Amino acid sequence: MFPVRSTLLPAAILAGMLAACGGGKDKAQGRGPDGPIQVLVRVLHTQPLSNTFQATGSLLPNEAVEVRSEVAGRVESIGFKEGGTVAKGQEVLRINDDDLQAQLRKAELAVQLAQDDEARKKQLLAVQGVSQQVYDDARIALQSAQADRDNLKAMIAKTVIRAPFGGKIGLRQVSVGGYVSPNTLVADLQQVQPIKVDFTVPEQTGRDLAPGTKITFTLEGDTTRHPGEVYAVDPGVDPVSRTIGVRALNPNANGHLRPGAFVRVNVALSHVNDALMIPTEALIPDIQGQKVLLIKGGKAVSRRVHTGIRTNTEVQLVQGVEAGDTVITTGLLQLRDGMPVKAAPPETGSVVNYADSTAIDQ
Repeated sequence: MFPVRSTLLPAAILAGMLAACGGGKDKAQGRGPDGPIQVLVRVLHTQPLSNTFQATGSLLPNEAVEVRSEVAGRVESIGFKEGGTVAKGQEVLRINDDDLQAQLRKAELAVQLAQDDEARKKQLLAVQGVSQQVYDDARIALQSAQADRDNLKAMIAKTVIRAPFGGKIGLRQVSVGGYVSPNTLVADLQQVQPIKVDFTVPEQTGRDLAPGTKITFTLEGDTTRHPGEVYAVDPGVDPVSRTIGVRALNPNANGHLRPGAFVRVNVALSHVNDALMIPTEALIPDIQGQKVLLIKGGKAVSRRVHTGIRTNTEVQLVQGVEAGDTVITTGLLQLRDGMPVKAAPPETGSVVNYADSTAIDQ
């Protein structure tokens, strides 16, 4: 038999060979225990930034009323065309007022009789032919007759319905000869030039809105951008939704925009020409505020910063850094001040805007 021992390598020799192979690989990649850590970075450069906010809302008429009659009666005439336009003061509906006219003539006679009686009593009072009480009764009777006459005139005026403002009138709900009461809807009247844009914004965004703020909006299924300008902001915050109501105006010169339409609103809060932006994940919050890690002299250096505008993926730095600084964006939990680091080549990661070898302060 041959000795088995001669065909096996000692365990110590095998372990040494494996260790030698592993050590050579680390040395080749520069990731030894004392070597710098590779990180992804972004070199800060100024860029334009618009602080915008998107919201949904609805179009509202500038003015809107339901045309109704204040008195009951039979419709005598209709003074508008369905779906057309009416001018301010234009006659919209006339109700038959024959009975009221008859009552007015009777009231006019009562006023005339009361005036004659009051004049006679006044002359008699001057020569002490009647008492002061008798004259006062005649004077009060005259004033009562005049009040009855004025009331009838007001009732007759209400039989003619006029447009309180110019605008578009909707479909009529009555016909000539039909009977209407104060509960009867005649038609809807809306002023759509200009037209209102009604929407809500979060409480934080509402603090930056003020009359004069410019907006744009689009209709559902239409990419055309329509301009608008905020004219009113609700002074209070809705305690349920924690939102603030906002209204803007659009001229709607051609009248194509219709009340009730759903719109998507884009609010331009501010614009910065020289913003410094970093990915949101590069920001490190702590008990004292927020900070970032920079590469300075080949080492990680923390820098306290103040932030500004936020987007979905990035945040603006307004204090603590300047253009040309190299911000570390990965490995933040493993880094400390003074640790050696180096920027990974762009091809090793998928994040864009990594530092070029000439831009990194080492």
